[in-house]
Amino acid sequence: MQQNVEVIPPEEHQRRLSWQCRRGLKETDVLLNKYLNEVFLEDTPAHQKMFERLLQCEDADMFLWFTRREEPEDPELAVFVRYFLHRLGPEGGIEA
Repeated sequence: MQQNVEVIPPEEHQRRLSWQCRRGLKETDVLLNKYLNEVFLEDTPAHQKMFERLLQCEDADMFLWFTRREEPEDPELAVFVRYFLHRLGPEGGIEA
């Protein structure tokens, strides 16, 4: 028996994620949206999934990670956060 799976075009998926990038802290909004708009569509499916996992995290946690004050306890997420900040360029991250 086949299961009906909705296939969403990548651009539509990106648009839906843009709503999840709207956070309570402007600093996190800026970085999440920059990645979504500049990197997400060209990134690997594995990194895209990790970005979606990142969006499930608390704003306060992301702020600490993006300021490099702490790293996620989850090793996979920690690796992705370092990658995420690196992909955003030399100015990636939030000044502490």
